[in-house]
Amino acid sequence: MVIWLIGGAYLQAQYPSVPFWVWIIAFITVTTALNIRGIKTAERVNDLLMVFQVLVVAIFALLCPRHVLQHQGAAAIVSTTPFANHATSLAGVSAGAAIAAYSFLGFDAVTTLTEETVEPQRTIPRAILLTALLGGGIFVVVAYATQLAHPGYAFTDSSSAAFEIAKAVGGDLFSSVFLAGLIVAQFASGIAAQASTAWLLYAMGRDSVLPKKVFGSIHPRYRTPAFNILLAGAVGLIALRLNVATSTSFINFGAFTAFTAFTFVNLSVIATYVRERRAGRRPAVWSYVLLPAVGAVVDVWLLCHLDDRARTLGLVWLALGVCYLAYLTRGFRKAPPEMTFDEEPAADPAADPAAGTESPGTLTR
Repeated sequence: MVIWLIGGAYLQAQYPSVPFWVWIIAFITVTTALNIRGIKTAERVNDLLMVFQVLVVAIFALLCPRHVLQHQGAAAIVSTTPFANHATSLAGVSAGAAIAAYSFLGFDAVTTLTEETVEPQRTIPRAILLTALLGGGIFVVVAYATQLAHPGYAFTDSSSAAFEIAKAVGGDLFSSVFLAGLIVAQFASGIAAQASTAWLLYAMGRDSVLPKKVFGSIHPRYRTPAFNILLAGAVGLIALRLNVATSTSFINFGAFTAFTAFTFVNLSVIATYVRERRAGRRPAVWSYVLLPAVGAVVDVWLLCHLDDRARTLGLVWLALGVCYLAYLTRGFRKAPPEMTFDEEPAADPAADPAAGTESPGTLTR
């Protein structure tokens, strides 16, 4: 929803006469069609879009220092102002951290495409690390250049702030190119997000974590979880009733809530330290205790400072999850279903005409 909302906000900033709902429905319709057609179709489209995105981001990152040179001189190119200035406060940085965390949440979503990955045990860990490193590096460079060119946070419309900055540093021509780059980025992100959601639901359905007949089904021709893809698109229609800030706040709850994400990830590292010590091994205290403890405290603190609506929705969703877990485990009397990742060759379209024309090199079943 956030991806489609941001894309719609950019387009509405450029074409205010077009109703906002038109852009949201257009995004959902096109990404849904591509994902149902198959992972390879989506991959080819994404590759082309990615090349264009990289070029636009590179040009933007170069135009920002050029803008600073023209208006402030060479001395302003290297500055600590983007990191600390008179307006910097703990509350402001903390609030910004809760929002910025959303920018880094997606790097581990690549694991949901294990179903369509060749040699997943080798490929997926590398993909996670590369995504985090490359994405983080790009984020830092572009954020620094942007703050040099446009210090502060005052914008005509914060939802389309990047477009406003692009127009200031590159004029009308580049702002049009930049808008195209932003839309392409949102479109490509939407394809990936919807696909990862659908395949995760499929894996959960296949292993009876969710109803198998519904979520564990595959389209007979395209070999994709068509129902799950359509469901993700349908849920995305809620974006018609939200704005960017509210929807991001909902996602941030999922990121920081102790029972579903990073807090217990950090606590699990500390638990690993205790287990290793009992086994006679001595892992490093700073990396197995100190850093995860700080991470857990920060996560809980950020969780407590999220939007009230996000906490309310998150607690309701968490309660529903606990109730469903109680149902699956017959009142917590048996172990919950577990997702398995055993490799087997993908279906051969030539041997099975119903399998369609697209299949991955290795399909996890």
